[in-house]
Amino acid sequence: MKKKKGGRAVALKNEINRLLGTDVGLGSEERFEISRIPTGSLTLDRITGGGFALGRHVELFGDENVGKSYIAYRTMALAQSRGKVCALVDPEHSFDPRWYEHLGGRPSELLTFQPDTGDDAIAAMLTLASVAEENEIEVIAIDSIPSLVPREETEVDPRREPRIAGQARMMSRALRRITSANQNVLFIWVNQERTNVGIKFGNPRTTSGGKALRYYATTRIEFRRGGKIADKRRVIRSGKPVDAEIQVGRWIQVRCEKDKSTRPYREGSFIFDVERGRISEESEIIQLGLLDGLIEHKGNLFYYTDLDNYEYKGTFKQFSKLLANNDDLRRELSVVIQDSTGEEQETSG
Repeated sequence: MKKKKGGRAVALKNEINRLLGTDVGLGSEERFEISRIPTGSLTLDRITGGGFALGRHVELFGDENVGKSYIAYRTMALAQSRGKVCALVDPEHSFDPRWYEHLGGRPSELLTFQPDTGDDAIAAMLTLASVAEENEIEVIAIDSIPSLVPREETEVDPRREPRIAGQARMMSRALRRITSANQNVLFIWVNQERTNVGIKFGNPRTTSGGKALRYYATTRIEFRRGGKIADKRRVIRSGKPVDAEIQVGRWIQVRCEKDKSTRPYREGSFIFDVERGRISEESEIIQLGLLDGLIEHKGNLFYYTDLDNYEYKGTFKQFSKLLANNDDLRRELSVVIQDSTGEEQETSG
């Protein structure tokens, strides 16, 4: 008599666990299912397959002033809104409680640590990971890696050069231990780029902290600056009020450079609205609405017909303003976009 499908695997699992006292499981078990949380960006949620995966490392890297810290803070703020606990490791000493509150977070409930050394930061992260389950810790953000100074570097006379690759060795040790101790905490690592002076051909840019994180990270998101958004504003120049074109935003290009939990290399774009201090959800809705076939683009006009068969149309600027002022329309499109995985499509800017 043939054993039923999967019977040998179950029997082998039980035998191994009995002999070794381990906890070997089957891939179909619920504990191996990937749970995702929203990032605060419709575009990033789309290119990551529904949000950042819990229990994994996510690296945000790229140009300066493109919203990397914004995404880390916004993800924590949304986790807090679900009743979860979050922690920020802030070696840059750049945390602003008012800015975090503006993003929807609760500074009074955010564990915040400004370590003297990278080794102190790692010890705190290991401790938090070990007590995460009973304390409902969901997100730990590190902003940023280049500011994590190895203890061995702090003990050297600043007039002398420290040992080469001290930070890389520290990161390699840290990631091994954190990954093995972590169960269901999302680690968001904000990283910066440096010029690799040893490269004569190809891309001279490299990320700080060595190569360990790019291997341990489940997801790596690259951020690049796009075109500026300008509009007329009344300003004072040379003692006179004048109407002038000033920058009010910028297009940001994002690309999922690596993702082991979904399909990689998906990309998208959005506008960061400087005046409102946040990602323009309207720009994301238009981009993804076009991709999903919800919105039509003819000439320089955008068209959308709602569930009541009412047609909306306008230029990009007009349509954006329409979405900003019409909560029902914005929610209607946002819900449909969030329900779409976009597995067979790719956003473009």
